[in-house]
Amino acid sequence: MERHKAIYDTRDLQDLRPLYASENRTIFHPYTEVAPPIDPHVVVIGFDFNRQRWNVVSAATPEEVEELQEATDTLGKQVVQLTLQNLQLAQQVRELTQGG
Repeated sequence: MERHKAIYDTRDLQDLRPLYASENRTIFHPYTEVAPPIDPHVVVIGFDFNRQRWNVVSAATPEEVEELQEATDTLGKQVVQLTLQNLQLAQQVRELTQGG
């Protein structure tokens, strides 16, 4: 839009689409001219007016969560297998020491 600038309402973090104001209009709290990040790995949690920047946290993608869940499941199964092997070996040692 000609002679307009994009501004953002810092109160509605779910809808950070730009609003437009006249170029010569002064923008102040709760609006900002600082564009929010568009990185899919971050979630906007607020805006810091002192530093003039968006507060964000890193977020995992669904694919990353699935990969981590699969790795966790695999490790859990391996722990169970090692525990069972350990119990079997302990039983064999008891039998050998009691019978020998």
